[in-house]
Amino acid sequence: MSLFVFDEQSGQLSLSGHPKDTGFPATSAQLIELIEQSAYADFDILHANVGKLFNPSNDQAKDSLLVAKAADAQISVRIDDNNMLAEARITTARGGKMINMDQAKATLAAAGVVRGINQSALDKFLGQQFESPSGATYNAIVAHGQRAKDGSDARFVRLCMTAQDRILSPQEKEGGKVDMRDLGAIITVVPGTPLMKRIPATLGEAGFTVFGDVLQPKPGRDLELEVFDGTKLDPTDSNLLIADAKGVPVALPRGIRVDDVLCYENIDVTTGHVEFDGSVIVSGDIKDGMRVKASGDITVIGFVESATLECEGAVTIVLGAIGRKRIENEAFSCEIKAKRTISIGYAQYCNIHSDQDLFIDRQALHCDLSARRLIRVGKGETPRGKIIGGHILDALRIETGELGAPSGTKTRISIAQNWHTLREKQLQFVEFEKILSAKAEAVRQAKKKAAKAAPSSKRDAYLQKLLNSEKQLDLHLARNRRNVVLVKQKINALLKTSRVKVNELMHPGVELKIARDCKMFSRIYPPHLLKLDEGKITQQFVTG
Repeated sequence: MSLFVFDEQSGQLSLSGHPKDTGFPATSAQLIELIEQSAYADFDILHANVGKLFNPSNDQAKDSLLVAKAADAQISVRIDDNNMLAEARITTARGGKMINMDQAKATLAAAGVVRGINQSALDKFLGQQFESPSGATYNAIVAHGQRAKDGSDARFVRLCMTAQDRILSPQEKEGGKVDMRDLGAIITVVPGTPLMKRIPATLGEAGFTVFGDVLQPKPGRDLELEVFDGTKLDPTDSNLLIADAKGVPVALPRGIRVDDVLCYENIDVTTGHVEFDGSVIVSGDIKDGMRVKASGDITVIGFVESATLECEGAVTIVLGAIGRKRIENEAFSCEIKAKRTISIGYAQYCNIHSDQDLFIDRQALHCDLSARRLIRVGKGETPRGKIIGGHILDALRIETGELGAPSGTKTRISIAQNWHTLREKQLQFVEFEKILSAKAEAVRQAKKKAAKAAPSSKRDAYLQKLLNSEKQLDLHLARNRRNVVLVKQKINALLKTSRVKVNELMHPGVELKIARDCKMFSRIYPPHLLKLDEGKITQQFVTG
């Protein structure tokens, strides 16, 4: 006769008789051992019932012969806080039934999961029940929401080369050598030449949560092509910019301008000073004492020697710019100014200013440099150029390989100096708010006093006048408060982005000023970053 009786309906395991009647097993430990050695080893043992069977008692009627129970597998579902992931958890069966696919899907549905169910992941998740021990617990992601894919902004693709592309592509001679002065034919376009294509913005793709809620995408900004001098939109395609005149194309952020171009081998006393409404390309050098002014770009393949360059576009000097040695406070013999980016091979004794970025390939010696955004000395992602002596007057970011010289040459850097102007504006706005508030309070007091006067047409007209004044003052106050917030944001952004990065060495003799904090450095420092932290200049060194 079997010791155990199993009821498949309820999943309960009982003893066929009371141990006190049969004399076997003799102890609770022996009974538990028998269960664990039987076909019911995975069942949940009811230890309380087992213990009572072997406790001293004359009332066997109160003892339960139920000693173990088969437990079915359990499944639960947890949704993350963003409703984008559904994680299922299974506690494997202890002698009972496994979770099947229908039960799993029903549990997901009960939790509200209606989209993003990964059938393959769910199959694999349920299959782990065969490999996991009884009563084990494991988790898996079985449903994913899909984030909305924001639309892309309108893009602008250039369809032609520009003069700047030309100087970066010198002609190769026989034997593999490159002639830096031979850049091929001047790049020109004729009316009808395609210049730029606009790729319209996209609306994006909607996403969804595991609950089925739709996540709306953010559409891209739909910017339009800009038509500049010498260009027009194609009559048959409003997304295509074409040339409307013969000339040299100049790339701009959202369009292209076609300039007349003036070409020289050299600019010297034989050509005289040059002032041209368009772009100027010099295949040789600009000599001592010459002046070049252009409404477009200025491109020089050779050297600029103690000359003055000024343009509304970009300046590119392939070899370098050199001025005469000067004493303190003496005017520079070589000055370069541009509304757009300036790119130079190297610079010495020059005053250079860009309204955008300034790039110097190798080194800047005893120069005054300034740019609205970035000054970078050196090539590539980690510039290794040198800044020795001179004064960097302003920029948001400066990056170089070496700063200063081993001899301790004085090198002064003053960045984020716009802080002073912004701070002055901020104080002016705060003071103006006090004045406006005082006026608004005076108007309110006048209204109260006028309201107490005897009713009359004169009183009503005066009250209306006061009311109009109050509305105007409120508008001025609101506008002034917006200005206070905007200036504060500009100050914070300026201080956050202003920094100097040294990729190799900073030598003694460097004087750095960021906003109103100034610091002198008297020893050599390894690669590091200089920035403002809580109003003080700090150094963050590169590790590893």
